[in-house]
Amino acid sequence: MPDSKHILQRWHPLGRLGLFTLVYCASIALGMRLNASDEHFSTLWPPSGVLLCALLLSRFRDWPALLLAAVLLKPFVSFPGHLPHLGGFLLSTGSALESLAGAFLLRRYAGFRPSLERVRDVLLLVGLGALLSTVLGATPGVTLMALQGEIPWREWSGQWRVFWVGDAMGVLLVAPVLLSWSTRGLEGWSRARQLELAVLLGALVLAVDLVFHLGPGEASVYHPVSYLAFPFILWAALRFEVRGTSAAMVALTAVALQHTLAGNGPFAAGPPGSSSTARLVFLQSFLAAVGASGLLLAAALGERRRAQEKATLLNRELRQSLHALATAQQELVHRERLAALGELSASVAHEVRNPLGVIANSVAALSRMVEPTHGTSWELLGVMGEEVARLDHLINGLLDFARPQVPRLLPQPLGPVVDGALEAASRSQPQAPRVRVTRELDPALPDAPLDAQLLHLALSNLFTNALQAMPQGGALHIGLTHVPARGGVPLARVSITDSGPGIPPEAMARLFEPFYTTKASGTGLGLAIVRRIVEAHHGSVEVRSTPGQGTTFTVLLPLAEASRSAA
Repeated sequence: MPDSKHILQRWHPLGRLGLFTLVYCASIALGMRLNASDEHFSTLWPPSGVLLCALLLSRFRDWPALLLAAVLLKPFVSFPGHLPHLGGFLLSTGSALESLAGAFLLRRYAGFRPSLERVRDVLLLVGLGALLSTVLGATPGVTLMALQGEIPWREWSGQWRVFWVGDAMGVLLVAPVLLSWSTRGLEGWSRARQLELAVLLGALVLAVDLVFHLGPGEASVYHPVSYLAFPFILWAALRFEVRGTSAAMVALTAVALQHTLAGNGPFAAGPPGSSSTARLVFLQSFLAAVGASGLLLAAALGERRRAQEKATLLNRELRQSLHALATAQQELVHRERLAALGELSASVAHEVRNPLGVIANSVAALSRMVEPTHGTSWELLGVMGEEVARLDHLINGLLDFARPQVPRLLPQPLGPVVDGALEAASRSQPQAPRVRVTRELDPALPDAPLDAQLLHLALSNLFTNALQAMPQGGALHIGLTHVPARGGVPLARVSITDSGPGIPPEAMARLFEPFYTTKASGTGLGLAIVRRIVEAHHGSVEVRSTPGQGTTFTVLLPLAEASRSAA
């Protein structure tokens, strides 16, 4: 199969053969019209490019049918109304063999891509397809005609050159447009780009028609104007690469040949007594130079564009990989820090808890021995009791943070857990009666797989923070709703919104770090414990805060029905 897929592959084999027959016959008729009256061969033979293109775009198993059709069609179409003779079939066989050799070398050994997207492909087409393989058709063809007496042997070299150049020009000018447009068509071009190409081709035709419409005398004086075509070829190469350049070359060739054969244009004037074919040599050189240069430039620009796109894609992938690596490294460092903090916290908590228990018992015993009437002593004992309770709360937080949170998930309603956590937090906060609580509950909310005890601890931490943010009272809004699925998993959302002063923006990034706190007093472990518990429930916790307007903590938990469907 060809390296590049093309639109004709979707056709039935008979449909492709029929299309080839029509195009090949039309190219033969065109080639015969380009045959000068004083020469035996055409100065531009499009069938050579058509057959080579058909072979390059076809499967190997389709080649015999294409070659047989080419051998049979050429004698009949070249001389309509006359019965072909053996020599005509031998000539067409030689032309078919040259295309076969070129296609075989390009496909089998050269790694040729019909899309002509690389400079290498253009060079291969010019070298193997246009220059080398056409020798195989010109040599036996001219020799056969000399043997038949149709041309004198003394003209063999001159006629060989005409034959060879005509076939080579057919490959150089016809094959690129058929190959590039058959493989890609208008792919990747917007309406604006297509309109721009139409404008380009129209402007090129007008400019070339103006230049080649001049008479021989005028054209010889203004010979440099023939190079007016170059800016349009450069435009096509820069904007449309090989497809646009090949189309522009076809337009340039059609107009230039029409006027030159009519005796007009810069290349119509030749030396006195020269043949029309000799005068066309200058035009062939001009078209070959423009065509090869334009195609090479277009292929080079295409390679550069694809290299830049690939480099951009690789840079994007590299940045994404580096970001993912940095994130993974941060997560690893974070986990290692948490593990070390957990071990240290557990060790400190266990070492402090025993003597703290002795102190608490001693304070309790002294409180029973000292009468409340002993003012200073009684106050000092009260202070000692409060500090012991604060240290005990700190130790409990350290132990909660240190011990692994492995929840026992059981499907149960979220509402009672939320209410219990709010009630527990309210009992410990004296300002709770001054806070107005509003609720938004979804009565149809399904059960969620959760550990009620652990989730109670997490939510009570959030409620405590919210109440402490409103020491003079305020508004507390609690939401318990169902949210759209994320990744196919339905979620329950618990939102806790206070009307406190909010959280400073610089503190938001570190809010869930262990031992980080914005309070004058506190362990800085509450939110770290909250996140650990929620993540152990396969959920997530988010925070949104506006200074001066309050803070909202949102806990997202997967629902029980998602777990059952996943199971």
